[in-house]
Amino acid sequence: MSALYSFWEFWLIPNVEKFYNNPYLIAIRRSFYVLIPFWLTISAMDVINNLFLNPNGLIMSSNGLNLGFWLTNGLSSEDFLNSGFAKVLATYKKIVDIGYEIITILIVSILSRHLAEIFDSDKYLTIFCSLAAFLLVSPIVADNPGEISDYFSRRGYFSAFLVAFSSSWLFAKFSKIKRLKIKTPSALPEECSKYISQTFSIALTLLIFSIFALIFSLLTPTAVSIEKFLSGLDIFQEPFFVAIYQFIVWFLWWLGIPGYAVTSKIMEVGYIPAQISNQIGETSAIFTTGFFEAGVIHVLGFMIAIFVFSQHESWRSISKFSFPAMLFNVQEVFIFGLPLILNPIFLVPYIFAPIANIFVGWFAISWGIVPIFQIDIPWTMPLILSATISTHSIMGGILQIVWLIMDIFIYAPFVITANALEIKE
Repeated sequence: MSALYSFWEFWLIPNVEKFYNNPYLIAIRRSFYVLIPFWLTISAMDVINNLFLNPNGLIMSSNGLNLGFWLTNGLSSEDFLNSGFAKVLATYKKIVDIGYEIITILIVSILSRHLAEIFDSDKYLTIFCSLAAFLLVSPIVADNPGEISDYFSRRGYFSAFLVAFSSSWLFAKFSKIKRLKIKTPSALPEECSKYISQTFSIALTLLIFSIFALIFSLLTPTAVSIEKFLSGLDIFQEPFFVAIYQFIVWFLWWLGIPGYAVTSKIMEVGYIPAQISNQIGETSAIFTTGFFEAGVIHVLGFMIAIFVFSQHESWRSISKFSFPAMLFNVQEVFIFGLPLILNPIFLVPYIFAPIANIFVGWFAISWGIVPIFQIDIPWTMPLILSATISTHSIMGGILQIVWLIMDIFIYAPFVITANALEIKE
């Protein structure tokens, strides 16, 4: 164990600290700090919608408590769904959806603001230039409106990061070239002159992104063909491929980058079709969106391990504060507040625990102990309840309890080691 302490103390921690203090990663972390209140608000609204107000949900529908029947004086089934009351509830859902669909715009705005400080460029022009670039490369001309919706929601995170970084960098470079600055009359107010002088810098940046947008539109048929080819492969149901996929997801999260958002194409091509196919009864796929829906259950296991095995008061207080959000799969407050992000001590369990869950879940479903995940449920559905509903069996909930207990013990030695390191320090 002493050799492990030495490895962490003298090699891993110093090198990761350098990485942790990288200005670009700091900009990403600060951007998420700003987004956390918004994210918590929209997540809470989503929980209220999915659990209480959804006309097809557990409370209102005839498949649940059937409260909608009593609130509409006896309307049920299609009559209830077509009622004015149900339409009001559907309007609330649209408001929640809009909250999710502007998240990438917020990311571009906030991240480019922090990058303007790093690149020493004007913050307002950098923000507006990045937003314009992001809109230029969006699929506005797409025939499928869902593509536009996805682009501005969580699945567009990677595009938001990429465009914010590249556009902010380009504009900063162009803005420092004297020949690109427009000479303005001395009679103009100084502030007005400052912004007008950067017109060519903005124009060149947006021209470059316009060219990229044109190239992307020309390559779209090829991308669609590749997606169709990949969707026909059986590799997505191979446990070792899923393990690699989860390794990438959670390593990205450890870096402070939303892993599922960046790898959303894998989910779209491999696991959403499998979930739909299970739902209509055509297949019995093990790995589906429902299987991954409670992916953050291992983070809850980490939180409980802190309660049980840690004497670190700040960790315990952050865990208590974050616990209600974790019950609904919202991990951002905990992982950024602890911080777990870029924490070298917890890198191994943060990546290994969800991979261990994959193999346990695969064995349990393959051997018929747990039914397949049939229903695609909202990601904010509380843990345990979500798997019970999705599998139509209490065994789904028991599987998640087994995952949780297993994850607590995976994290336990690392929590104890972290305490020992701090006491030694």
